This record gives sequence, C-alpha cells and structure tokens, in this order.
Amino acid sequence: MGRTRRGIGALAVVLVTGCTSLTGPAAPPPAATTPAAASGQPSADPEPALTTRPIPEPVQTLPDGMQRSGVASSGEFETNSVSVPTRHSVPDERRLAVQVETSVPESVDGAALLVHQVLESERGWAGWQGIAFSLLPDAEAADLVIHLAAPATVDQACVTLNTAGLWSCRLGPDIYLNVDRWFYGTPTWAEHSIEEYRSYVINHEVGHYLGFGHVGCPAPGRPSPVMQQQSIALGGCLPNAWPDVTGERDG
Repeated sequence: MGRTRRGIGALAVVLVTGCTSLTGPAAPPPAATTPAAASGQPSADPEPALTTRPIPEPVQTLPDGMQRSGVASSGEFETNSVSVPTRHSVPDERRLAVQVETSVPESVDGAALLVHQVLESERGWAGWQGIAFSLLPDAEAADLVIHLAAPATVDQACVTLNTAGLWSCRLGPDIYLNVDRWFYGTPTWAEHSIEEYRSYVINHEVGHYLGFGHVGCPAPGRPSPVMQQQSIALGGCLPNAWPDVTGERDG
C-alpha cells in the first residue's frame, strides 16, 4: 500500500547530522526537481477529503495551561499512502512525506493531506522563490519528511534542542511535531481553533526548513509573524498562522 516504517534507529541517523539550534542552516534544495505533470495526474484534480481523527481528552493539564495526551513512544512510524501533486507550476518542487508514530491515535493519511493542504495554500509558503510541495508515499525519496510523534520521541530526535516534552523542532529535512501540541495547541492560541494552530506550527517549522529564523513581535496589536515563537509567547501581538499576512513569504 506504499507504506513504510521507520524506527528509533533512524532517529539516530538524524541526530548525527549536527544540529545546534531550532533554525539551523537551510535545507539544501533537491538535486533535481520533478514537474507536477510528471506524476501523470492533472494538477486540477481535487485533493482527497481530510480525515484526521477526533482529538482525545488530555490526561494532564500543567499549571501554565499546557495539556498532555499521555501518548507513549513506540519508536515505529507509518508513512502516508496517498499522493497528491502540486497545484502550482513552479521550477522548484519539493517532495513531501508525512510519518505518524504508530502509538499516536491519528490517521497518517489524514495528517498528510492536512499538511499538504496547508503548504500548498495561497496563504502559505507555496510560491516563495518558486517553491511548491507535492505529497508522495515514500519517505526515503522525499525532500522533506514531517513526523508526528509522541513527546518522548520528539525529545529523543531533538535531543540537542531541548524540546522538553513540549515543543517541536526541525533538523535538516526532518520536522518533528509534538503530538500534544497537534492535539491541544498552547494557551497562547486558546481563543483560536486547533486547525489554525496546526496551520501555524506547520508553517513555522517548514519556514525553518526554508531557511527562516525566529523573529519577535513587530508591535503590540499587530499580527505575529509566522516565524515568531507564538507557542511560547505573543509579546503583545495577535496569533497568526500564515506567512502572507505579514509579508514573510515575499521576503
């Protein structure tokens, strides 16, 4: 069915690539790009319906309002089986795969379709310097792999970055999303939908992959830049999930 599994052993491979910060160097572009038409599917085809699963009740709420799911690590990942071409005619197509840890109660295909929809949105990173994203069911062939994982697994993969069981990180072409944030967001986003928060965290981490670093709130009352650490603090700015709102995509 086009699914692959990647265990904890593969996480060690990621760790030895050398990461010193949440931003790190920009991931190099792929050696060659693949036009959307090469998939043999017209780019106008409708994307399959999203099928993420219901969010489980949290098992713990910390004094600061952060919530935990209690999901344990399995060390094994399942890769999406669906593929979707980019809708954009661009010179730099990045091939994307999504993996969900087998202990995480989430649909891998539903998560993959959501991630792809966010990245291909007209409000997202698609179109920045000629980049677009296609979804393929092969993590080994992908230019970018997004892993949705248990907090302990994220901490192990991001060991030098101190994710502390709470946060997500980017290591080269691999992004590790903490499932607790995927399910519950953060107190800074409490007045907004979890769908918008997921769009934010996807765009934030992929922004690191594209070479963007962290920035602060430009002025109280203004929308936060996507590359602001909105999960931690807003600094007087307003939550914002999209790089087109603040002009980051045009930089």
